[in-house]
Amino acid sequence: MLNRLYPEEVYDLGERIAGALTAYACGDALGLPWENASRASAVPPASHIEWLPAREGWPRGVTSDDTALTLLVARHLAERDGGCDAGAFLAELADRKPAIRGLGPTTTAAIEHFRRSGEAVASTGRATNGAAMRALPVGWALPHSQADRRREVAIEMSQATHADAAAVVAACVIAACASWALEGASPALLLKIAADEAREAACALGTDPRLAEMLTQVSTGTWQAPADGISLDPYDTVAAVLSCVAPAPSLRGGLVSAVQLGGDTDTVAALVGGLLGAKLTVEEVRGELPWHQAVVLPEPQSAMSEITAALAMVRAVRST
Repeated sequence: MLNRLYPEEVYDLGERIAGALTAYACGDALGLPWENASRASAVPPASHIEWLPAREGWPRGVTSDDTALTLLVARHLAERDGGCDAGAFLAELADRKPAIRGLGPTTTAAIEHFRRSGEAVASTGRATNGAAMRALPVGWALPHSQADRRREVAIEMSQATHADAAAVVAACVIAACASWALEGASPALLLKIAADEAREAACALGTDPRLAEMLTQVSTGTWQAPADGISLDPYDTVAAVLSCVAPAPSLRGGLVSAVQLGGDTDTVAALVGGLLGAKLTVEEVRGELPWHQAVVLPEPQSAMSEITAALAMVRAVRST
C-alpha cells in the first residue's frame, strides 16, 4: 500500500520486518526486569527503566521466552510458505524447551501434554496471552489482503498451545495489527482494524465480543489499566498494547509507557515494539533507543535478518 503511495519513502519489506522484530526484542528486554511490578507502587521513572537493570537471577539485557517463541514461529512460517503445521510446531517447541527460559504456564502444560499424548492440548478453561505474544509473525507473513487466511493460520498456530477462545481471538487481533502496521497504518486505523478483527475472530470461534468492546474503550480513552498491572489475561494484554501504540509519540516513548503499566511488562512492551517498529529499519530502531547496545539478542542479527527476509519473500509472493 505505502509502496504505491510513497515509493521513494518506503523501506524494503524485509528491512521493516527486521525493524519490527528488533524493536520487539528490545521491548522484551526493557520490560523483563519489571515483570509483575505493580503500576501503582513499583514501576520506576523512565530514566531508571531505560538503564535496563538486571532482573534477579537473569543477566542484564537478555530477552525472555517472548522473543524465543516469536523467532520459533517466524521460522516455522517461513519454512512453510506462511502455513502452519500444529503438530510440527509442537514438536519443535518441545525440542527447544530446555533452551527457552521463562516459558508461561499454558505453554509449558501444552508441551507436557504433547509429550505424553502426541496431541495438542484441549481447552484449559483459563485463557492466557501466550498465543498473542507470538502472533506478530503471522501478520508479517500474510498480507492484509488475505485476512481470512491470516485468521486461519493464527487460529491453528494459537491452538497448538492455547485452545481457549479468548487466547485465540487475542492472537488473531495481534496478527491483524502486525500485517497492517507493515503497510504503514496509522494508530487510529490500527485500533479500528483491531476492533474489527476482534469481532470477526470472536464470531468465527463462537465467543463473546468483549475484546472489541474493550478496544472501543481504548479508542475513546475510557479504558483504564489495572492498578496492580497488566495480567496474563489475553484481552487485557491486547488492550494494554494498543493503549500504548495509539498515543505513542515514538517507539521509545511507547516502550516506556508499556513498562510503566506494570504486570506482564515484557510481553506488553515487546508487542508494542513489534507494532511501532514496523515502520523502521534496524538502524532506525537502534537510533531511537539509546540503550539498545545493552540488549542481548537471542540470536545474531544476521540470523534474525535471514528469518525476516524469508518472511518478506513469503508475504511478497502472497501479495501478487
